[in-house]
Amino acid sequence: MTWLAVSLGALLAAAPPAGDASAVLAALEQQGRQLVSMRADFEQTRTNVVLDETETTSGKVLLQVPGRFRWDYVRPQPSAMAIKDGRFERYFPQTKQVFRGPAKGEADLLVGFGPGSKDLGRKYEVTLAGQESVAGQPAWILDLRPRAGQAGLFSAIRLWVDQQRSLPVQTRLTEPTGDYTLVRFDRVEVNPRLPADAFDLKLAKDVVEVK
Repeated sequence: MTWLAVSLGALLAAAPPAGDASAVLAALEQQGRQLVSMRADFEQTRTNVVLDETETTSGKVLLQVPGRFRWDYVRPQPSAMAIKDGRFERYFPQTKQVFRGPAKGEADLLVGFGPGSKDLGRKYEVTLAGQESVAGQPAWILDLRPRAGQAGLFSAIRLWVDQQRSLPVQTRLTEPTGDYTLVRFDRVEVNPRLPADAFDLKLAKDVVEVK
């Protein structure tokens, strides 16, 4: 058997059947069980469809299982958001303001990462929408729509999954209004060692909490 035939056979065996998302979900779940922590660069673009306006932010993101997230925004305005124990904290150092409250849909920005990926098929109707290159790497495209009784902040989620690493590399979250947020992840590190205080925001002594 030639090298080409062997390579083609392996590729066909790994490829999900046409229109079937189960193989991609299974790969996501397997990767999710092994994920303890994650670090990546991100670029996030929010689009207001009515006003035809976009806002782009970028920075670094951290994740630690279970349920800890941190987003450090570098551009255009430095700020940080941490989520742990079911609550979020968003800090703007230039104005010395902090916002706090219960976490809602913020964790969906990292949908598909970690153990929660095993519940995607239960929470969403999932379809395979094809494949596309993201940052030069081939990715499967999954469309997620909340099942009955599972409605949240987003009416639809599109997830791009790296075909080699079975990790999300891009996410689009669409709100019921039609506004949507696109997040692309670059230089994703799996299971890096994170400091014990990685999810504690360092606030100014004279910080003002905004209600």
